[in-house]
Amino acid sequence: MKDWKKIYSNNSLATAMMVTDLLIQNEVPAKLLDRQDSAYVFLGEVEVYVPDEFINTAQAVLKTIEQNTSKG
Repeated sequence: MKDWKKIYSNNSLATAMMVTDLLIQNEVPAKLLDRQDSAYVFLGEVEVYVPDEFINTAQAVLKTIEQNTSKG
């Protein structure tokens, strides 16, 4: 994934998938990289990557997500 940067990581696959889906809905290309151990899912993280040129947009989307979750 040359020219892609990690924008988010979490130990929950479901949460990382939701973040990826929200980025894609906001027209930000995003890829999920599962680095969790297959035998011990609680070990490791799931990472979300976006192309370099979309980092600012992706950070704005993540900021919106954080603001919405802290309100509720």
